Amino acid sequence: MATKAKFTKTEVKTITKKIQEVVEKARRENKHELFRGLSEEDIARKLERVNSPMIVGLGWSPTTPGNDENVTINVFNPDPTAASDLYLHVWVGSGNVDPNNGTFLLNVDARFPRLSKPGPFGFTLAAGGNTSLAFALRVPATAERTVYMGTACLMRISYHDVGQYLDRACFPFVVA
Repeated sequence: MATKAKFTKTEVKTITKKIQEVVEKARRENKHELFRGLSEEDIARKLERVNSPMIVGLGWSPTTPGNDENVTINVFNPDPTAASDLYLHVWVGSGNVDPNNGTFLLNVDARFPRLSKPGPFGFTLAAGGNTSLAFALRVPATAERTVYMGTACLMRISYHDVGQYLDRACFPFVVA
């Protein structure tokens, strides 16, 4: 039995245009050296899946041992209703390639902090809304000079039941 598409072709076209506008604005306003936003193909692929909101852009810069790795993450809600109780969780680990969400979340380089934002009750995105959250991951003074895999997970928590994994992203950053 075929599953019904989440969005119609017309809705996908409209949502894609809106996400592209959000990504281009984030790219222009990016204060970091590096930026990665969703392509039209990425948007179409993500809109086919069940979970949304979604991560649509990332900005980050190289850093040095003992300083912060600063990253800004852009999130968009393509749904016709608001999404609440949302959190972004950021850490360092190479789990981005792991298709299993359970083990993906456990792939952590324990030398780095694990950070979540915002505070209690998370954030809410209106239908068609977007926001960005900034993180500062402290790089240990003893960190090797190499590339580390920064990882982000967007989730909707449930205060009285199992929460929901929504999306993930990776920002490979250089420690020089």
